[in-house]
Amino acid sequence: MKPWAKRTREEAHLLNPPFCCVNIASVCAGYRKSSSMPLPFGLVFMVLPIVLHKHTRESLPRNISTSIPAWLQEYADARIGFYERLMALQPHSREAIRYGLSYDWLSIGDTGGIRCVVKDTQIDRAIRSLDGDAQHCVSRSRFLGRWFATTSSETIMTLWGIRP
Repeated sequence: MKPWAKRTREEAHLLNPPFCCVNIASVCAGYRKSSSMPLPFGLVFMVLPIVLHKHTRESLPRNISTSIPAWLQEYADARIGFYERLMALQPHSREAIRYGLSYDWLSIGDTGGIRCVVKDTQIDRAIRSLDGDAQHCVSRSRFLGRWFATTSSETIMTLWGIRP
């Protein structure tokens, strides 16, 4: 991970720990709504590569009734470069998790899953404070959490071409 002084301006703005943490907390909140279980730890690393990639984020379905396998069959190009994005964003995901744990936005459950500690109203407030693509990222993150809850984490990872 580069020190903050050596990060480009774009990297510092887009991949700052609070913004990435809000995306992860939003996914955890959405997952909790549909499952009442914590988000499996491995899925946390899939969040940023999906929601920060504009084409993938904009092609996500509008409701969770669309199955992940059916969507990935229709939008197979979403997997192109996904592994590379996941690996490139892994340090930022870790940094966001540490940030969330430090500022009581996230917690790690007994089973190793990630829970959102803050209330939905705080996430809603964070969404309203953003605009444009940033706002769209966080709102789609909440959907992503609800959508992930419809399929096992092992299946999701396999469909996206990564291993648990």
